Amino acid sequence: MHDAHFHFSDEIIRLQDKHDIPSLCNAADPKEWKHIEKSRIRCSCGIHPWTADRVSLKEMRPLLEQADIIGEIGMDSCWCSVDPAIQKKVFTEQIKYAYANKKPVILHTKGQEKEILDIIREYPNRYIVHWYSCNQYIEEYNEIASYFTIGPSVVRDQAVASVVRNVPIRKLLIESDGIDAVEWAVGHRNYIEALKNSIETIAAIKGLSVSGTEKILDANFERMINIRMPMSYR
Repeated sequence: MHDAHFHFSDEIIRLQDKHDIPSLCNAADPKEWKHIEKSRIRCSCGIHPWTADRVSLKEMRPLLEQADIIGEIGMDSCWCSVDPAIQKKVFTEQIKYAYANKKPVILHTKGQEKEILDIIREYPNRYIVHWYSCNQYIEEYNEIASYFTIGPSVVRDQAVASVVRNVPIRKLLIESDGIDAVEWAVGHRNYIEALKNSIETIAAIKGLSVSGTEKILDANFERMINIRMPMSYR
């Protein structure tokens, strides 16, 4: 079992430590980065579209330089009130930075799937698509992306399940997005149960055993996380 994408909380860290779950935490600002860094957790870094008008690229630049993976970054027209022009500017500048420095990118695409697709086609890179839940453009993203992190809503969201059906299992990872996201997606805060249910659902869709599916997904995570990640992190 692993968690390829989550946001920090003491609760989730305790559970990951207790159950020995390897993971990747996302920092969206300097305060989060400092907090996560102290915990010695694998960490990516990038300006989230929800804070694109409050967190500056200037203050984040030193952290982007330290991070091995950039993200999550992107654009959002569903759950975000930040001016789309600001979102696009901040996103594009981070995409250019990642491209120039050969750093993988975690993408947040909600409601902006086509727009993001048009941008990343100009900057070939290793892209990790976070919790994709759109019925369109799956084939196009599959041609470009290295991995897709499958959110806990896969147990009930047919758009997320469609990603599992249409993307090779070698490209799939599981994520929680954090315990609050688990509660939002499936109606409870049982973190371990949510990860197990995602594995079971992926196995059922792919027609594979649960244990075999878990081994494949965990191997995918190890391959993804070792792209550039220092071995000193747990």
